[in-house]
Amino acid sequence: MFLDRVIGQNDLKEKLFSSLKQTQVPHAQCFIDASGRGGLDLAVAFGLELLWDKKLIEKHQNEKKESSFFLEHPDIHFIFPVATSATISSKPKCSDYIKQWRNFVSETPYGNSNDWMLSIGSENKQGNISVEEIDILYKNLHLKSFSGGAKVCVLWGVEKLNLQSGNKLLKLIEEPPSRTFFIFVSKNELNLLPTIKSRCQISTLKPIAPEEIRSFLISRGCEHKLAEFYATNSEGSLGKALKFFENIEQQKEFENLFVQCLRCAFRASGNKSVVIDLMSWANTVGAFGRTIQKEFLLYCLNFIRQALLFSYRADSLVNFKPLTGFKIEKFAPFVHGGNAQELIQLMEETTYAIDRNANGKILFSDFALRMTRILNKKEI
Repeated sequence: MFLDRVIGQNDLKEKLFSSLKQTQVPHAQCFIDASGRGGLDLAVAFGLELLWDKKLIEKHQNEKKESSFFLEHPDIHFIFPVATSATISSKPKCSDYIKQWRNFVSETPYGNSNDWMLSIGSENKQGNISVEEIDILYKNLHLKSFSGGAKVCVLWGVEKLNLQSGNKLLKLIEEPPSRTFFIFVSKNELNLLPTIKSRCQISTLKPIAPEEIRSFLISRGCEHKLAEFYATNSEGSLGKALKFFENIEQQKEFENLFVQCLRCAFRASGNKSVVIDLMSWANTVGAFGRTIQKEFLLYCLNFIRQALLFSYRADSLVNFKPLTGFKIEKFAPFVHGGNAQELIQLMEETTYAIDRNANGKILFSDFALRMTRILNKKEI
């Protein structure tokens, strides 16, 4: 929960500790976390370091206080994407989900926006940060500090700001209340509004070392060989490694579904009756929630990239481990320079369409048919 317990990012943590020691903390900074490298964990930890006295931290830790206890400090303000759900039917606010949020931060600090939406029962929603939310933040930050010290705003998901809420936040950053610190987390520097980006100190999180991920997984009860595989396959993302470890049945289902699609795609060449099987497959995937659909496409994208590496004989970089007995080396020759870019573009375009609330069954029908055409292309 505090900086010394954040996994990896040693150089950045040293820099943050130094800024605390020298009392030269920028009033606005943004951590760029590509995926599961600990942006949220780091932002929250640094925010708590700004608020909690070391002696009090030691006292409460000796009393074995839960992580959520530290998150209840009245001078830390959390802003995050929200959406309607079964319990909140209109005009959702961060305060409506604050209990779920504290649990998410405590238990899933390396989770992504899809995980967050699932945790609040909004798996078919995108989530956003409204201008009304920034209005509430403005009022809260202009109140006197409860403890008489600093006030901290941790905003996770800066890319979910719309133009109105972004402009409102900009005014707050430009003229911040005394001793107020803003800590933002974004997936991509390109997604930041230029006006906000120009007023923040930007820090990009590095991939976490495989040995650190492996050690963490083993501490969670993962078998040593599996921990080694997950760490190697995670691309420096602890969030991804944890997803492998905790959701192996979902990964197996994704593999089954994608392999089924591939086999139908190959059989469809010269056999029109197989189109019925492709449409049946599309109906199955199209019935999933949008969050699961996006997770499935991420899996497919990684699958294709692994096959491409195998096709180019970069075997040392291939870390695919089948869960259903599928042999990627037999599929690899069909992913090559003549179609690899189209396959990746297909995954990205489908994900974009899901974000735009496209009809799932129609979308994946198109996906299956295009996959058939692309896979049967010859290498140039």
